[in-house]
Amino acid sequence: MLLRPILRTCMLIAAAMLAPMLPGAALAQSQLTVVVAVAAGGSSDIGMRTIAAKVEQMGGPRIVVEARPGGGGATGTLGVRNAAPDGRTLLLASYATHVVIPALPGGTQYDPIADFIPITTLFSFPVMLAVNASVEAKTVPELAALAKRKPGGLSYASQGVGTAGHLLGELLAKSIGTPLLHIPYRGAAPAMIDLVAGRVDAMFVGVLPSKAHLESGALRVLAVTSKTRMREVPQAPTMAEVGYPDVDSEFVWFGLVAPAKTPEPAIKNLHELFTKAAAAPDVREKLAAQGISVETSTPAELLARIKADTAKFGPIIRASGTAK
Repeated sequence: MLLRPILRTCMLIAAAMLAPMLPGAALAQSQLTVVVAVAAGGSSDIGMRTIAAKVEQMGGPRIVVEARPGGGGATGTLGVRNAAPDGRTLLLASYATHVVIPALPGGTQYDPIADFIPITTLFSFPVMLAVNASVEAKTVPELAALAKRKPGGLSYASQGVGTAGHLLGELLAKSIGTPLLHIPYRGAAPAMIDLVAGRVDAMFVGVLPSKAHLESGALRVLAVTSKTRMREVPQAPTMAEVGYPDVDSEFVWFGLVAPAKTPEPAIKNLHELFTKAAAAPDVREKLAAQGISVETSTPAELLARIKADTAKFGPIIRASGTAK
């Protein structure tokens, strides 16, 4: 009679020992935390919460999306690096956390390759090249010609050193073969104010935040940085269409990474959970309405992307005004 209780106890112990080896079952019954290294309410935060809700809806684990801003993204990134490698604490990584910060002074607090394991890319943000309506150029080639003959060159605003707007401006300058005057701001809002006022000539900026200024005629869109034309501005060609294929926003990516030493079975399960949720038609539609383009990848593809972007943009960032 004592055999049954003993067997039951042994089975419970065995199940507990096997749980870490069964990441799919374990994660489905647990809670995950995804750290977003910027303030809550931004586009990346919205994108992550939308996908997380879909994971839960599809029977996945409960997901807490936690905003940990600070240090330009370093604070949240370091927190995840130091978390237990059990697949339950993840980071919404980005070009900022894994390419820009490591290239800036003091950005060696973590190694973006050695300290994390990629899971998947989730989404990206295509933007447009907009100019003030007073700028005479109506196309990107005309803008390039204007930049070459204008004393002092054309100016472009950005959200700050190392941001997408800055890096795209540097790519444009390289592509057209002439320097452009970079005017960094503390965020998109003050940069947009000066662009609309005509105090700067151009800016790479999101379509949705600029919609009212496009409709009023204060700004004019010359091209978009996506692979295909954007439905919000269908008349605007892609940068590739107008002869500048290197000026694209594929580097403005956001994806999931886990702390180093997270078991491979857990990484595989997380990849399946999040790529399936991101690929859902209703998720794609909802994010598209926010100007967010869903894009998933394998872990190996995300790792290759980080390495390629580091090689491409590291020198640009280090050569900028605040980097060494």
